[in-house]
Amino acid sequence: MNAIMQEQIESLFRGNQPDMRCIITISNPYGEDPIKVPGKDIAYDDCKKIIVHHDASECGLLLIDIITQKQSFTHSLMMSGYDDIMNALDALSRLMFKQWHIQTPKKDVYIKISPMTSRGQTVLHRVTKPSKSHWQSSNEELMPINPGNAAQLLHAIGITDEQFMIIPAMRDKYVQINHFIRIVEQYATELSDSVHIVDCGCGQAYLSIALLWYLRNVKHSNATMIGIEQQEELVHSCNRTVQRLDFNEYASFSQSTIAEWSGSLHEKGSVILIALHACDTATDDALALAITHHVDIILAAPCCHHYVQQQMNVASIPSEEAFLLRDGIMKERLGDMLTDSMRRDILMSEGYSADLIEFTPLEHTAKNLLIRAKRVMNMPQKHKEDARKRWLNARDRWHVEPKLAQLLNPKM
Repeated sequence: MNAIMQEQIESLFRGNQPDMRCIITISNPYGEDPIKVPGKDIAYDDCKKIIVHHDASECGLLLIDIITQKQSFTHSLMMSGYDDIMNALDALSRLMFKQWHIQTPKKDVYIKISPMTSRGQTVLHRVTKPSKSHWQSSNEELMPINPGNAAQLLHAIGITDEQFMIIPAMRDKYVQINHFIRIVEQYATELSDSVHIVDCGCGQAYLSIALLWYLRNVKHSNATMIGIEQQEELVHSCNRTVQRLDFNEYASFSQSTIAEWSGSLHEKGSVILIALHACDTATDDALALAITHHVDIILAAPCCHHYVQQQMNVASIPSEEAFLLRDGIMKERLGDMLTDSMRRDILMSEGYSADLIEFTPLEHTAKNLLIRAKRVMNMPQKHKEDARKRWLNARDRWHVEPKLAQLLNPKM
């Protein structure tokens, strides 16, 4: 590493307890040779930018995004301390790029490097106030599960390759899993030592198996799970995954629709019901199952809302709002909002505190809304009645209602 550049980088991380959080954007290549980054044997052609993320204050996971002319790749390195990080940055500094932008909580450094000539290399630098105002807190320094602490799990569910590097196509799923676990962590003080997970329409059960692993191996709780899945091949796939993790005695999977499932839930301990992207009224089936079994925590990410959208009719809504149904895409989005807002209020009328939140950032999935609910013992009757009035008023105004209303009270 050039002496001037080394001095500037080291100055960012000096101190008795150095804060190693940084985002480094390396751009403007001046050569045409393939690029090899630390920890990866593959050389990347036409690389135009590299972005390095380190979100831990001392050490932890270093994420490297390699962006080429046609696609992008991500891989991770576990950093055991200051020397590992500096060695990685030293290797990156030897690549043929002209510009570095280093962002830290304390300041930003802009570095411009000339190509190597017979006279040597010129390095110019400029220091400014920090451009990034929000950094993750110490409680969010690392992903709850990552290749450093959950290598076997991430490989078993197909997030990492044989070298335990994150597969680029699975990067979004990796982010989703960790974001979901952080949402569950919000209820940590309210869960008992025995936690029972019910995953409705579990598919490959990426998230629920990861949550089970996290609760057992990180939180050391007596966690178990039940997966409900209609497709036989997916049930077999889930069983193979838990076998690879030696979790057979903690996880079971039933081939069934959510509506037809006739199993029983544990009477002791806390129950978390998950329904992630269960299609259309399958989400209603999952919510009805949760309510009738008095589940403690509900986390449901809906998918498609045809049931309510098909009920929407220009002739049956107030004339001043008919313009909202003029275009198909707006009718679809309005149907989404009506469905999930009414589901939320139905949950509240049944004794749950409930809200709608972002499941995971929009850049990682278009289906990013989550219905989050917690059962409240002895909720005031007025709160239930107010919620009931809200969704009934919406039903009468728009002449639509979600399937959940029919499932809970067929006579309505």
